[in-house]
Amino acid sequence: MLSRLIHYWASKYITEKLLASEAFHRFAVKTHRNVSKLTDQAFPYVDESVKRAKIFTDSFKENLKREAEKAQWPKQ
Repeated sequence: MLSRLIHYWASKYITEKLLASEAFHRFAVKTHRNVSKLTDQAFPYVDESVKRAKIFTDSFKENLKREAEKAQWPKQ
């Protein structure tokens, strides 16, 4: 119980100090810009990977179906 109370007050104190800090705000803005830029740069690669994964799963499914028909699976 006491540890929860200490944790609550410590978290509140740290949060208030970070909110009041200009350096923290600059850090947050800079980080947000960098993450946004990286996300925008990565989008074409992710999009291409999704297309390739779709092609792979479709061909895998077709091959599996073809092999199952060849083996007459499931046996009746």
